[in-house]
Amino acid sequence: MDRRHFLASVASLPSLAWANPPSTATRPALRNAANLQRVATSSARLLDPALSNITGYALFDVSTGEVLDSYQPDLALPPASVSKAITAVYARQVLGSDYRFATRLFATGPVVDGTVQGDLYLVGGGDPALDTDELAELAKTAISAGVRSVAGRFFVDGSALPDITEVDPSQPDYLGYNPSINGLNLNFNRVYFEWKQTSAGYNLSLDARGIQNKPLVRWIDIRAENRGAPVFEYAMVNGHDRWTVAKSALGDGGGRWLPVRQPADYVGEIFRTLAASVGLSLPSHKHGKVPAHAAELAQFESNRMDEVLQWMLKYSNNLTAECIGLTASHNLGGRPLTLATSAGAMGRWVRLNLGVAGVNFKNHSGLTDRSRVSAAQMAGMLAHSRSQDGLSGILKSFNLVDRSGNSLNAGDVSVHAKTGTLNFTRGLAGYLEKGDRKYSFAILSADLAARANIPLAERERPRGAKTWRGKAKRQEQALLRHWLDMVS
Repeated sequence: MDRRHFLASVASLPSLAWANPPSTATRPALRNAANLQRVATSSARLLDPALSNITGYALFDVSTGEVLDSYQPDLALPPASVSKAITAVYARQVLGSDYRFATRLFATGPVVDGTVQGDLYLVGGGDPALDTDELAELAKTAISAGVRSVAGRFFVDGSALPDITEVDPSQPDYLGYNPSINGLNLNFNRVYFEWKQTSAGYNLSLDARGIQNKPLVRWIDIRAENRGAPVFEYAMVNGHDRWTVAKSALGDGGGRWLPVRQPADYVGEIFRTLAASVGLSLPSHKHGKVPAHAAELAQFESNRMDEVLQWMLKYSNNLTAECIGLTASHNLGGRPLTLATSAGAMGRWVRLNLGVAGVNFKNHSGLTDRSRVSAAQMAGMLAHSRSQDGLSGILKSFNLVDRSGNSLNAGDVSVHAKTGTLNFTRGLAGYLEKGDRKYSFAILSADLAARANIPLAERERPRGAKTWRGKAKRQEQALLRHWLDMVS
């Protein structure tokens, strides 16, 4: 990028009005123009030549709103999983640090001699992290309440959240990190596929494994077929998930997680199996919304929202981000039916509460290349006091390394940040602290042309993506080291 275009991008820094200004400044202030040009020119030389035209970054002093360094700060790019940092702020502010998801059992009649005189409803509350062992605890709680059987029917109710088939339809449908979403979720809406070669062929199994429980799954079917490609094919047959897998890809044996496309049915089957194992007999499940007059028999509560968010940011789980984002949008009074609608509500909340306009989120996890945020917008959102409070104690530490890749002992320096990675897309945003000074930053890079040219069959591990990602990560480290020297 030539200097004329660089100076134009600096001059067009967006106006980021603070809803609750951290200082007397009402917007990020540019330093002396000549000084800013010198600093930015110095830092821009650290960019990889192959990425310089598709990278934007910004560094703010959070106490004053002053822009200390920037390069193509208005370049709108997909933030990838960096989005989760804003989703965390959104959820923590809207739902509260102590919010818990609840999965409940309701009955439409009294329990007489161990039998529910009516129907039983398993009702989800949108818990993204419910696992098989926790679902087993709910069954045990029902037993403790004296329930042994049901005279009527057994229903599953996942209406707390909309039914969404995939987080990102452009991703291959067999990826475990691209699951369906429902008000009833289990094991991050994944099923474990295991295969073993025998003299007679392959033994294939699907299970909903936890640490203590590993019930087999019958609702979902998988078969091996004599073909070379594709490795996996999915279809819905009579309301059931059906997978086929190429025998040529199986080898001697192995296992991997596959996404579940009918989450409420998955939960219903597994709960019935777990309930039977502790003495609670249930009929096959049906779908239905719990009636208002039903009485609660038992419930399982998730961890506190703070713990859920900390886990989400550490492991970058997509289902968790989408469920908490949808729940926050719902609690604001909306009834979002799509991820884009809910992400739009988050964007409006950002404008009103973080003072940054024009962000364009398409979901809450960042698993899409359709969202658009600039480095200046991201650093501006993080600089706001609400974001600093919202991410305090839950944003993970980021490891600084020297030019040789060794951990850098930076004394009184710490970096807490969220990374984001899609194929040919990389983001890093968070806080750099040195002594008693704190700075927000964002570094975004994306080669959208390279992404558009990835064949569907290669979208899990496309050629060249790993090398590209290495370049992006090295320039992030170079910029962070430069900023440390700059603020000393």
